[in-house]
Amino acid sequence: MLKLIAFDLDGTLADTLADLAASVNHALDQLGLPTYPADDYRYFVGKGVDHLVSTALADHYTPARADAVKADFTAYYAAHSMDYTAAYPGMSELLACLRDEGLMTAVISNKPDAFVPAILHALYPAHRFSYLSGQLPEIPRKPAPDALLRLIDALGVSPEDTLYVGDSDVDVIFAHNAGVKVCGVSWGFRGREELSAAGADAIADTADELLRIIHEYS
Repeated sequence: MLKLIAFDLDGTLADTLADLAASVNHALDQLGLPTYPADDYRYFVGKGVDHLVSTALADHYTPARADAVKADFTAYYAAHSMDYTAAYPGMSELLACLRDEGLMTAVISNKPDAFVPAILHALYPAHRFSYLSGQLPEIPRKPAPDALLRLIDALGVSPEDTLYVGDSDVDVIFAHNAGVKVCGVSWGFRGREELSAAGADAIADTADELLRIIHEYS
C-alpha cells in the first residue's frame, strides 16, 4: 500500500522550460555564443545544471566558459524563474486529493536545491510537501538512487511503499535503481515514447489518470 508519492519537478509538477531556456540563452548571449530555440532545451535539461551548461556550450565548451555560463545562468534564473513557469493542469487538485487521503508527498529534482522550494511555494502555495530536495553537492544526482533512498529513510517508509512520478528516462532509471515503481507523465519535456522505452511501470496522460494509477497501486 502506497504511503509516499515522490515527484520530479521540471516537466512533472512545473512547466519550467521557457524560463530555463531564456536563462541559459541569456548567459550564452553574454559571451557572444549561439543560442537555441526554447524547444531544444527539452533535451538539454534533466541531468543537472552542469550537464545543461555543457550541452548548451557544445563545441564552444571550455571550463572557463562553463563557469561563466553557470554563474550567469544562476543569477539570471534566480530573478526570472517564474516569468513563464506554470503548474500543469490538474496537479493542484491531485496534490489536494493526496493530502486528503493521508499520502505523503515529496519532490526530488536535479534542479539546484535553492530553486526548488521557491518554485513550489509559488505554484502550489496551499500544499505542504513532506520533503523537498534539489541537487546537492554531497549527493549524486539522478539517476543515481542516493537521493531517493535518503528520502525513503528520512520519512520512514520502504521502496515498496513509494511511487516516483517523472517525465524522462532519467526519472525511470532513478526510481528503478532505488527499487521503486515509477509512473511517467507524458505531458512533460520528453513524452510517452521515451518513458515507455525506459521501462516506466505506468504512464499517465493527465492528472486524473495519474490519480487513478496511484489508487490502483494503493
